Amino acid sequence: MKMLLRHLALPALFCALCFSTTTSAQEFSAKDLAGRLSAAVLDGDSVTKLRMKIEPSGGGDKTLVQVQIKARRLPGRTQVVYQLLWPKEHMGESFLLSKTKGGSAEGYSFRLPKEVTSLKSAQLKDSVFGSDLAYLDVVENFFDWESQSLAGHETINRVDCLILESKPSSSDSTLYGLVRSWVDPKKLVPMRVEKFDPAGKLVRRIDTDRVAKSDLGKDIPASLIVTRPGSGTVTELEGSNIRHDVKYSDRDFTVPAMADLRIPR
Repeated sequence: MKMLLRHLALPALFCALCFSTTTSAQEFSAKDLAGRLSAAVLDGDSVTKLRMKIEPSGGGDKTLVQVQIKARRLPGRTQVVYQLLWPKEHMGESFLLSKTKGGSAEGYSFRLPKEVTSLKSAQLKDSVFGSDLAYLDVVENFFDWESQSLAGHETINRVDCLILESKPSSSDSTLYGLVRSWVDPKKLVPMRVEKFDPAGKLVRRIDTDRVAKSDLGKDIPASLIVTRPGSGTVTELEGSNIRHDVKYSDRDFTVPAMADLRIPR
């Protein structure tokens, strides 16, 4: 479907990139920095509206999609439901993902009228709604991996960033062999994230284009740009109405609830 397309996720990916502090860069060890970033990822229940624009890198027709993201991020487990809000003819189509710490992600996709299919492990590298993000990107917390190290600093978008390198252990189920993050040490916002496969090849890059305040008063990436070498596309992600004043039940992250667009109060 041509229209099918944004933490990181990203959102969801956005929530995974939300941090706030006044600690100076000199006080951070790699373990401390990664721990703070990982703790911020685990922000409990949230809902986000996300606008995705997928554009051919050489020019051409753009694909626009609006998505509602329901997320529950707790120590040891992450659950997300991505639901299409627009285009109207595909409203309600969705996917559900669940991942436990050290375990493999599991999930289902829902397409109209009532087609539910299981997402196999090989499909977790596939694109989210045709974007430059993979399914695994929206549930993976690489700041919680065992190996974390500092690799100097570099200026990104006029911000002097600390470079954090995250490597998985043998027990981490992931597509990647290394994730490198350029982190603003004042706001603790990753200004750039690069993900490499186990052979060391760059797979995708996520750049923060704009930083804003969340409903919790924290600095977060308000818009992201995702690229993949050789993909021929660029994905722009813009989040709005990020809210944490929601309360989910376990049922909200089950197959029967995937087509329900309502937000619990």
